[in-house]
Amino acid sequence: MHVNAPDNDMDIKMASKGCTILLVDDDPACLDEYCDAIANLGYAVRSASSAPDALKQIAESPEIGVVMTDLEMPTMDGISLLSEISNRFSPHRPIVTLLLTAHSDLEVATKAMQSQATDLLTKPVSTEQLAEALRRASGHYFATAYRFQITALTKRLDPPILRESTSRQDIKPTEEELQAFTRMLLKFQHSKAKFFDSAVLTGPSWEILLDITEATLRGEAVPASSASASTHVPLSTALRHVNNLVEAGLVQRWTDPNDKRRTLLKLQPHAVSTMQRYLETAWKLQP
Repeated sequence: MHVNAPDNDMDIKMASKGCTILLVDDDPACLDEYCDAIANLGYAVRSASSAPDALKQIAESPEIGVVMTDLEMPTMDGISLLSEISNRFSPHRPIVTLLLTAHSDLEVATKAMQSQATDLLTKPVSTEQLAEALRRASGHYFATAYRFQITALTKRLDPPILRESTSRQDIKPTEEELQAFTRMLLKFQHSKAKFFDSAVLTGPSWEILLDITEATLRGEAVPASSASASTHVPLSTALRHVNNLVEAGLVQRWTDPNDKRRTLLKLQPHAVSTMQRYLETAWKLQP
């Protein structure tokens, strides 16, 4: 089956509204056990008993954003399925893959990484391990979906004929477009106040929080100096705002064990959830 690139951003918008987990395993007992565990963690979940069935479901269901597949399956194994997903779907939509195996070794890990898997889980998987893996996968999915939407918006706001002849800076918006853009910014601002204390996010704090969020969604920590550099204020001022975010319980801070001169930052777990809800809400406000 050939999957064409979407003619518009409808598939991306549909995918962004939810992230359904697709579990793939030819063992009915494992399929039931892990589907129940995923559902109990609060995720929407679907199942497939074979790789061909999984590919069919992915092609027909843009809400599928995370695929967790067993390694050893007849006809097409998990590695082959991951490769198919990477080649056929990943260029056109946000999708994250994880591999389950009863026998993990370096060769399997290398093949999983080459097939763009974001995680390798060894059976039996505990509830805690599953929950952590799905949190990472969801964060990675959301960050990928965000990049897809930015690309889609750029294409929509910057038609091909204009991309060939001029840059965005040369385009003068109409009064109606400026009014619509202002209304959208106000909606973003009002939405932010529903999720965060406005007294905490003063000055450059919001810019710093966004920078830390982007790194956190990639599963990485960000140096305090780098987060501070994302603002246009003196370093000492930016670091005071970092300290405010730490004291407010939004950001965790620790010394880099590999370089005692560096301080690393990452969102607190509850702040990841809050920021994700805010971003999802703001996303839906866009025209």
